Amino acid sequence: MTPRITAILINYRRPEETIDCVRSLRHCAPAPDEIIVVDNGSTSLSAAALRAGCPGITLLESAKNLGFAGGNNLGLRQAMQRPVDYLLLLNNDTTLEPDAIGRLVTAAERRRGVWGAKIRYHDRPDILWYAGGKANPAAGSIRHAGLGERDDGRFDRPGDVGFVTGCCMLIPRPILERIGFLDETFFAYLEDVDFCLRARRAGFLVRYEPSAVIYHKVSQSTGWDSPAYLYFNLRNRLLLRRKHSRWPRSILFSPWLCWYYLRQFLRLALRWHDAAGLTGAWYGLVDGLRGFTGDDGSGRLAALPQTSRRTSGSTG
Repeated sequence: MTPRITAILINYRRPEETIDCVRSLRHCAPAPDEIIVVDNGSTSLSAAALRAGCPGITLLESAKNLGFAGGNNLGLRQAMQRPVDYLLLLNNDTTLEPDAIGRLVTAAERRRGVWGAKIRYHDRPDILWYAGGKANPAAGSIRHAGLGERDDGRFDRPGDVGFVTGCCMLIPRPILERIGFLDETFFAYLEDVDFCLRARRAGFLVRYEPSAVIYHKVSQSTGWDSPAYLYFNLRNRLLLRRKHSRWPRSILFSPWLCWYYLRQFLRLALRWHDAAGLTGAWYGLVDGLRGFTGDDGSGRLAALPQTSRRTSGSTG
């Protein structure tokens, strides 16, 4: 019996990219049986553009920005009401090789687990963005294997990894039924790491499949040094540590974590003179230390400066 696959994408004010991604999905073999697009508190114009450009999709419109975790969970709840074997979480600013989904599903049929693809930069298709991931919750640290390196064959071995990025994550239905959905208290960033750590704790594999290749238009929805990114990145590292690290190991890695945060503040203040970025970083540190996420995980997102000196964007 052919497995049923549902792909879930989040759109936040960038319908053109979402339409490109949907077209890429439809050129895959096999193509998803259903494509769910969650318009995450965008505008009516975005939703209208999606309807016109992506006929046949399931379009879910949220009245407000639910973040990456909440937006995907809205799609997951919809998908799980139907017969489906695999859920594919995919960034809307990606395109896929035609055989990418098939290779992920073939791997998952052999070994049950959370599976991720090899991810290259869209504008530099010979350079890697993700080729496996490592996570150390005690240090609040994550690392993409192969980041910025040429895809020359060194990262072509499938295997267990610390986490699979939510940019492209294939999840068998039984895993969601066992451990639940993404943790919405993270709102955006590191909810994928948290999900993979929970999956591993429940006895499931977390695996990287290099023969499945996708291309990522990195940092199109949020600048890497935007106040929003800095806020969630710095806050959620501490949330991840609080949730997944026990105190002896946490103490051991505390000096490294302190140096990481100090380095971020020094870089923003002395190198970039970025007051808006410093505000986002400071709020992230304080809210992470006190475990503040707000009612929906967005914390103090509404209080952040919208842009910094060097970047602009919004979280979606």
